[in-house]
Amino acid sequence: MLASPDDLVNAVARDRRMNGYRVRRQGDGWIELEVLAQRARMPVMLVLAWPDVWRDAEQLRPHLVRARSGNYGLIVVGTDDEIEAARLDTTPGDTDLTAMSAPIGFARLLLTLRERSDAIAQRMAAATIELELERSRHENDMLISIGRALSQERDIQSLLAIILRRACEVTNADAGSVYFVEGHDEEIADRTLRFAVSQNDSRELPPAGFTMPVSASSIAGQCVLSGDRINVPDLYSLDEPGTGNNPWGFIHDRTFDDKHRYQTRSVLAVPMISARADVIGVIQLINKRAKGWIQLDLPSDFDSGVVTFDDVSEAYVSTLASQAGIALENVLLYQEVKTLFDGFVKAAVTAIESRDPTTSGHSERVAELTVGLARAVSRAESGHYRELRFSDDDLKQIEYASLLHDFGKVGVREHILVKAKKLYEHERELILQRFQLIKRGYKIEGLESKVRYLMEASREQAQEHLESIDRDLAGKVTELDDIIKFILNSNEPTVLEQGGFERIAEIAGMSYKDETGSIGPFLNTDEASSLQIRRGSLTEQERLEINSHVVHSYNFLCQIPWSRTLRGVPEIAGAHHEKLDGTGYPKQLKGDQIPVPARMMAIADIYDALTAKDRPYKKAMPVERALDILASDVKRGQLDTELFDVFVSARVWALTTRDGK
Repeated sequence: MLASPDDLVNAVARDRRMNGYRVRRQGDGWIELEVLAQRARMPVMLVLAWPDVWRDAEQLRPHLVRARSGNYGLIVVGTDDEIEAARLDTTPGDTDLTAMSAPIGFARLLLTLRERSDAIAQRMAAATIELELERSRHENDMLISIGRALSQERDIQSLLAIILRRACEVTNADAGSVYFVEGHDEEIADRTLRFAVSQNDSRELPPAGFTMPVSASSIAGQCVLSGDRINVPDLYSLDEPGTGNNPWGFIHDRTFDDKHRYQTRSVLAVPMISARADVIGVIQLINKRAKGWIQLDLPSDFDSGVVTFDDVSEAYVSTLASQAGIALENVLLYQEVKTLFDGFVKAAVTAIESRDPTTSGHSERVAELTVGLARAVSRAESGHYRELRFSDDDLKQIEYASLLHDFGKVGVREHILVKAKKLYEHERELILQRFQLIKRGYKIEGLESKVRYLMEASREQAQEHLESIDRDLAGKVTELDDIIKFILNSNEPTVLEQGGFERIAEIAGMSYKDETGSIGPFLNTDEASSLQIRRGSLTEQERLEINSHVVHSYNFLCQIPWSRTLRGVPEIAGAHHEKLDGTGYPKQLKGDQIPVPARMMAIADIYDALTAKDRPYKKAMPVERALDILASDVKRGQLDTELFDVFVSARVWALTTRDGK
């Protein structure tokens, strides 16, 4: 029979049936047994306490606290009357507490101890399973959130930063880096690895960005070449290359470690593989921290705080790498498509400018001004557009619409597109030749008059009459020279002076006789109409054809299968000549019918047209004068007041002004 603590100590020491138990600690009235034959990951502790302990609240309290820790069971020992009087049933429900009557037979003692230890072990196993399930749920949720984040990111640097950060989180790695493969050579060894992003929780790192060859001499290079995971438990303990625990043949370069007082110990490199089974990148993690370690500072920390990347880490990083590989491939494909489309847009702009070299650079400047205005509007904290924000996709859509807003000029006849004067060059030359012919006719008429008079008059009479003919001829030639000068001045694309219409009409009403005797006007109807253009160089019909470029632009852009983020390009480009009061073209849209980006482009387009230095038919206008003209259009209700205020206050106009003044 067992009645006292000494009886229990003797039984553990001498009875073979107690081989699975060891007295770990003991005190006055209590004994702590360690159960040796349990499968739990943590040791199971059983404390047996006699009345001298559990009757004293102060002595009992630490045992009750430990009995709530999970692997610790408290057994109070006493007679039934003593246990009943103690009212131990009032202890907290999560306390592992039971009672055992004493004296007790040895067989019943063993059964009681086994029942309690088994119960504790099962509870610990259940807790461990629950913890692992919770960890799995957390890590699966993390992988899902990572997958969502990766699928939404299209900037390659941001994407790689997300990949690395998440990989370090899921493995508790102290440091790491991500490489991606550059080049399209058939032999992967002929490509290069770009060291794209890195992080280190214990040290400040120099920026990434350099490239290196895909070579078996580096862990990342070997990972690319083999397409397999590489898990190095400790770089500092590697054997000679190609032997023992170093089958890869690595030679660790400690330059970085020595410079930054760091030690690159455990390393895990996992390839990122595309849908076409190509290795397109590598996730390389360094120094998996042991549980409880946050930072590695002292040299001794790397001995105690760094462990090998385990199977769980490999599995999770491999899953992440699979997600990351597809995401990276998508981003690279997106970048290729974007580069391709940017090239197409630039080629389209080149095509426009090759037809109209006088406006070279106009499309790029309008795009820069319009995007600059959109950015300024997004920064505004007051005004009508204070809540309007343009995303990166919105800005790209505005940029493309601005670059292509004049593409429809390819559908305008070239001689009209590049017309610099009111008269075409061949028309001007024809008029000059006609007046040379008229002059010649006048001279011939004068000579014929002289001949006739010389044959009929005396010598004295002839002298006076010939001088009269010369004076008359000189007057006619002077008048013709004056007309030619007026016509050439009227040919300039400036505002026609007061009385100019009447003078042109008067000249057109004058006639001459050619060598065949036919009567012709000084100016034909088309020439007179062109010279009577009040402003600019285009007739009304020519202006309508020029204006049709907007329709051509819209129709052309509608043929392109734009993505969801760029589907507004045709509408924006097709409305950049609309006015808020409905006086614009081609649809005479009013107010809110005009997209805000098109209203911004209207301001940018007019400003650049006024200040451009490359127009042969006008001089570049000073910035102040151009802004005054825009302000006048605003007052007439043609341009957006709020947008123009932002254009001026944010000095958007200075983006294309070399000195910014």
